[in-house]
This record gives sequence, structure tokens and C-alpha cells, in this order.
Amino acid sequence: MQEDCERETTKNLFGRDVSYARGICLGSAQYKRGDCESIDYSGRAFELLEMLAETLMLTTGAAATVLGCHRKVAGSALNSLWWAGMVCWVNVFAEMGQYKGQFRLWFPADVRPPKDAQEACRMAALGLFYAGAKKEVPGFRWQVVRNGRTGVVAEMKFVGAGGLERWLVDAPRRGEELLPQADVYIFPGLQEAQSAVPPGKMYTADEVLTAPGELRKKFFQKT
Repeated sequence: MQEDCERETTKNLFGRDVSYARGICLGSAQYKRGDCESIDYSGRAFELLEMLAETLMLTTGAAATVLGCHRKVAGSALNSLWWAGMVCWVNVFAEMGQYKGQFRLWFPADVRPPKDAQEACRMAALGLFYAGAKKEVPGFRWQVVRNGRTGVVAEMKFVGAGGLERWLVDAPRRGEELLPQADVYIFPGLQEAQSAVPPGKMYTADEVLTAPGELRKKFFQKT
């Protein structure tokens, strides 16, 4: 059953240029002095601030997913926070699927920007995972760990069938080595995931996380 599900997911999603496969170039972080009030009166801006405190960085698309709204609405909320001097953003140039493109990554004003484009792509991928898990996982807790030894990873705590569980989530980008102790890997695409993931480990992919559907159906395990 799982193999059938995986084949169908791959069939439906391949060719979609939604992955943050490999960072190429990072723009300068854009800061704004807090010289005006937020113009977002929906409360979404405050929700995003709370989420950014957990995940540190989000793309506009991931923000829209976790808020359950249109990208334009999420973008408006993020822009209002930027005008108020509470968040910053940086443009990231990257390999996205089979092509090259750019995306915008948002982060709180008191958080260090990504050190390079590769770290920015990792953060974007982790944000995709966070956006789905935040809404669906019971007892969800999320903490991003940034250090020079392991790069950027995330620790997710949640209430499972046997009580409190902890997963270490790694998001290796194209050309990077896997963190051996990770429980779940996020790859740019399913094809590279199927060839690189160690036996017994769980995995997913950027292209899967951005597709509609429940998060629990977007995980696979290599036997």
C-alpha cells in the first residue's frame, strides 16, 4: 500500500518546480526601521510573529499554508510587520526543481539572517514541514538548532500513540551529506530521496510537502 501511494505521489508531482534544491546566491537582508504602525488588522500578523519565534524563518508560501489563507493575504501580513520593523526578509537565488529562480525568506528582526544561500534553502524546506505539522500534529513543539557542526536541523516534539515523542528533522540540500542521527529527512525531490535515504529512515520531499493533502500521508519509509 505504501509503495503504491509513493508511486502515485511521484507521478503527480514530478515536474513541479517547487523544491529549494541548492542555494546559489544570497541577497542582503532588508531591514525597515519601525516608523509606522502595522496595517494588518486581521490578527494574522500577530500569529505569524508567534510562528516565526518557533521556526525562525518562513517563505511566503509556507506562511500562507500555516495560516490557511491565500499567499497575497500572508504577504500583506508579512509586509505590515516589515514596515513596523518587526521582521526582515532576504531574497534567495537557488536551484528550484530543474530551473533556477528566487524566493523570499522572512525572519524576525532580532534573528540572525541565514549565513548563506544553502542555509536559506534548508530553512525554507524546514518551514514547509513546519507549516503542515503545526496544524495537524497533536502536542506540536518545534525548535530550530543552528550550529556549525550539524548545520541547521529542527527538533519536533509531539504526542504520539506511546506518549511524548521526539523527531530530529534534517533537510539535506543537493550535494550535502545526511545527518546520521536524524529521524526524518526532507529532500528536494523524491527520486534523490529514494536513492540517498538510509534503510529504516523516514523521508519526504519539498515537492510533496507543497502539494495538497494531509501531512501524515506525505511520509515514506525505506525498507
